[in-house]
Amino acid sequence: MNGKTWNYISLSAVYLTVLVGGGYGAMAETLDEATLIATLQSDADWLAKQTACRGLRQVGTAKSVPALAALLPDPQFSHLARFALEALPCPEVDRALRDAVAKADGLPKAGIVTSIGVRRDAEAVPLLIPLLKDANMDVARAVAGALGRIGTREAAAALQDCRAPVPEALRLALDEGLLAAGEGLIKDRKSKQAAALYKELLASNKPTHVRMGAFRGLACAQPKKAPQRLIDALGGDDPLFRDLAAQLVAETAGTGATKRYARALAKLPAGGQEALLRGLAGRNDPAACDAVAKAIQSPEKAVQLAAIKALGVLGGAKEVPTLTALLESGAKEIADAAKASLIGMRREGVDVAMAEIVPGAVAAPRASMLEVLASRKAKQAVPLAVQNLEHSDGEVRTAALRVLTLLGVSAQAPAVIAAAGVSTDTQEQAAAEKALGAMAARDGADVLPVVLDAMEDAPLELHLVLLRTLGFIGTLDAMNAVLAALDNADDPISGEAVRVLSNWSSLDASPHLAKLAASSDLSRQVLGLRGYVRLARTQPSAAEKAGMLTEAMALAQRPDEQKLVLAAWGTLVTQQSLNTLLPYLKDEAVRDEAASAIVAVAGELGKQEASKAQSVAALNAVIEKCDNASIAESARKALEGIG
Repeated sequence: MNGKTWNYISLSAVYLTVLVGGGYGAMAETLDEATLIATLQSDADWLAKQTACRGLRQVGTAKSVPALAALLPDPQFSHLARFALEALPCPEVDRALRDAVAKADGLPKAGIVTSIGVRRDAEAVPLLIPLLKDANMDVARAVAGALGRIGTREAAAALQDCRAPVPEALRLALDEGLLAAGEGLIKDRKSKQAAALYKELLASNKPTHVRMGAFRGLACAQPKKAPQRLIDALGGDDPLFRDLAAQLVAETAGTGATKRYARALAKLPAGGQEALLRGLAGRNDPAACDAVAKAIQSPEKAVQLAAIKALGVLGGAKEVPTLTALLESGAKEIADAAKASLIGMRREGVDVAMAEIVPGAVAAPRASMLEVLASRKAKQAVPLAVQNLEHSDGEVRTAALRVLTLLGVSAQAPAVIAAAGVSTDTQEQAAAEKALGAMAARDGADVLPVVLDAMEDAPLELHLVLLRTLGFIGTLDAMNAVLAALDNADDPISGEAVRVLSNWSSLDASPHLAKLAASSDLSRQVLGLRGYVRLARTQPSAAEKAGMLTEAMALAQRPDEQKLVLAAWGTLVTQQSLNTLLPYLKDEAVRDEAASAIVAVAGELGKQEASKAQSVAALNAVIEKCDNASIAESARKALEGIG
């Protein structure tokens, strides 16, 4: 069935809703049933009749059926009438649809048959059966679908009996109809008949998807026999049916069945074990835990990995030691899977069980366990991390610092500062600084006193770490401490203070950065100016931003810094920006940066009528004077955008 046919027959409701939108309630309040019926029987246009059909879907009764039924054979109105009739809870509708089948042809006829299927009208089955041989393929396919949806024994038998050679399109519809018929039989509590139907399909040479549908249906029709049937499929050679069986294991319930699957697990071939382990994980019944834990000892890596993942879902405190033992595995894939499962475990008591293992664990798994607890945000993670900051193994200490990076607050700052002060390992020092910075960003004002106290007698390397930490704290008091360090007699400290201040995030630092930018010391001048321009970009006031950039350009001594300022002017869409930027088109050293900034400003400013002429002139100047083809092309596109 092509897209047009399917839309006509089966998507009428969607079509109507999208076309006109909501409003059933409003219409029903203003028009009564008699008025709507009169509209259908009049010479009203299509839209009026469509609106009437929508209204009758809401307020219609048996009185509406004749008027709606009269429209069923009409290709223009058939789908509108069906949209209304399908929703009316009266037997007159079914009689009207049955009567209309003989009066319609082509798509309207196929649509009427589809509506009969939607309403599951069992009385229509004798009428529909001969139409399976209708010359119109749309009608024949609609009949197959309708018989399947009706799903009575007679309907299913008709679909089964249609065995003569038929076109492939109809065969597919017949197969789908049979699967639907089985569902209907189950819904009507005729599971025995449904099971017979599904068994026949399963044993046939039907396409794989039909047989798989029958397999699923059979599990629903005979739930007591399903476990053994699924176990048999899991033990078979067909990977598609193994996967389907695993999915059905996951979707069905019952602790008794879980225990049965658990007993069968070890007897299955490797592929079946792997699939069943996935199913047991999806089933989420801890009754399978013991069997899953045993599967971790499998010599097959795929089975082992599946068991580890399943235990992460099913396991609780009792299974924690099994998984933690795997953290020492020489196979990275196994260790990583165990770690992921430990992180994902959600049953009660898991955090406590993990925390109890940490003190007795050797270095590598201890480090992993600390990170697992941090990932779980377990309350035990922080105190254990603090305890392990003094562990003899650097990997453990670094893991503890990573925990505090994630979860630490000001209370742990002294311990981290102490760790940073004694470590000689570069990686560990970096981890300590990162942890301290993270705590400062989270808990800045409370961390500041600890940092300031430690700075008083800190050795040089630690002093530099603490200076950088002040940048993460970011308060005015923290900035004042950095400003004080600018005059430190120790060059490394004063130099680090300059770098910290140049990266300060608040506008409070701008006057101090301007002062640095005016320095005779090139390093201070460059860092100060760059920091000042960066803050200027964040200034919300256009006037103050322009003032800062004007000052910055006066302070810029080299083309590199001038380029930085020019680029920043490009973020301020004002006439002043254009006036400032245009003269720099004459300076070959910074022409490209000035041109790019002009394009950015003029492209936006030109959309304002008052500034259009100046913007066009500025863009034409870029095209004329800029040798950079890419920038010139951007200017031309900006001109096109202005229009």
